[in-house]
Amino acid sequence: MSIQSGGHNLRSFIELDQPYDAFKPFSFTTSGSSAETVLTVSSFMTEANKITLIVDKADLYINFNGTATIDGTSLLIPAGTGYTDEGIQITGPISVIRSDQSNGRVTGAIWGRDTSISRELPDA
Repeated sequence: MSIQSGGHNLRSFIELDQPYDAFKPFSFTTSGSSAETVLTVSSFMTEANKITLIVDKADLYINFNGTATIDGTSLLIPAGTGYTDEGIQITGPISVIRSDQSNGRVTGAIWGRDTSISRELPDA
């Protein structure tokens, strides 16, 4: 019995049934001392469930679903390092603020759900 026997092609089912149906890469360089929005998740997908990013040039504070601050409520990511997480739910803005006088850059991607895309496979 092969993996492709039966009423459904199991290989095609596995290849088509991906855990995330939306993907958005991003890159953003800060330009001032105030918090800035990198992107708003809801503009690209219903919710982001996985994020990975790298910060270079200068340390940045990052906030998910809110405004980045330097008061300890945002995540500090030092330059030359990154952050990855999954099983999360980000629906609003991803924002950054620099930690000192130097502008920094964040590059990364989000993966998530888009409720406008049907996740049901038709019967063969």
